[in-house]
Amino acid sequence: MLVSALRDRGPLILPWALGALFLAGIVHISSIFLMPRFAENDAYVRLGGRTQGVTPLADASIAQSLPFQDQRAEYSVCHYDLDAGPTRVRSNVTADALVAISFHDRTGRIFYSTTDRAALRGRIDVRLLTPRQLDGVEASDPEDQAPQELRLTPPTQTGFVLVRALIEQPGGRTAARQAANAVLCQVERE
Repeated sequence: MLVSALRDRGPLILPWALGALFLAGIVHISSIFLMPRFAENDAYVRLGGRTQGVTPLADASIAQSLPFQDQRAEYSVCHYDLDAGPTRVRSNVTADALVAISFHDRTGRIFYSTTDRAALRGRIDVRLLTPRQLDGVEASDPEDQAPQELRLTPPTQTGFVLVRALIEQPGGRTAARQAANAVLCQVERE
């Protein structure tokens, strides 16, 4: 009896069932993409929030805050808040360790990264600015001279800069730690 009732109404139920599955799929995918926006314990908070300057990350902190990172590297982090002013990130290049610097928004997404191999004149020099701050800096630039730093406009007002120094040889952990902590990160007052 039930089988014959479903057989008779089967063509009517099938479009509704497919529609419900399609709608459930859209809701599921949307919630996955929106979840990081509502997370209170995002990457910015797990890495120390609003600390000033460059902060070295201990091995336990890396495993907890940044899973799946290379254990043969030393890490440090610098937070930026563009409401306080532009942030300058500088590092002198040494031959002791490979240094990679990645710039993250508040949720942890990378919006730019570089290594010491891309340094100009033996130095990495990056300025993080809002569009308004960038306009002011560009207005004060001499017309006949190219800027000596890389200027970035982050997608969010707050975020962090992650510095990785690769340990290239056995016993090189000290050199890598010094290279990761030698990055200068400071707020410039307007």
